[in-house]
Amino acid sequence: MGYQSGDKVEWDWGNGTATGEVDKTHASSITRTIKGSEVTRNGSSDDPALEISQDDGTKVLKLSSEVRKA
Repeated sequence: MGYQSGDKVEWDWGNGTATGEVDKTHASSITRTIKGSEVTRNGSSDDPALEISQDDGTKVLKLSSEVRKA
């Protein structure tokens, strides 16, 4: 499933789910520093990497296969 900027998504986190909004998509490997740690996702045209903002402002980097529409 393709995601675009502005799409609301959710993913499993702990015993529940987390939600956020897609900021950017990347069809190649992407590395970002999030909360002091380098996070890398190897995005591709079939499974792009998503930069996501949560409601509290936290940034998250996920592959599209790790999330679903909220």
